[in-house]
Amino acid sequence: MAKSQTGPVSVGDLLQAKAFTRADLDAAIEAFLANPKIGPFALASGLTVDLTAAVKADRHATAILTEPTAKGGSRRAAVKSALLLALPLES
Repeated sequence: MAKSQTGPVSVGDLLQAKAFTRADLDAAIEAFLANPKIGPFALASGLTVDLTAAVKADRHATAILTEPTAKGGSRRAAVKSALLLALPLES
């Protein structure tokens, strides 16, 4: 897992550092929404995140995704938030 001087680096930190693109993040979100049991997903070369674990670890995302009346945009935003907070897998 990537680390900075202050601790582990999240997927959001890596996005801000341009380690991957927003299009890569969008692809990860769509992949999870299509298959919530997808597991590890390569955002970029050498950068993998476990999509299922990331969403499962986020209480808000879990609540939104289990809410039958939640709209698509809410589901997508919840998954995006969970992924941005996630830590990448060690390579």
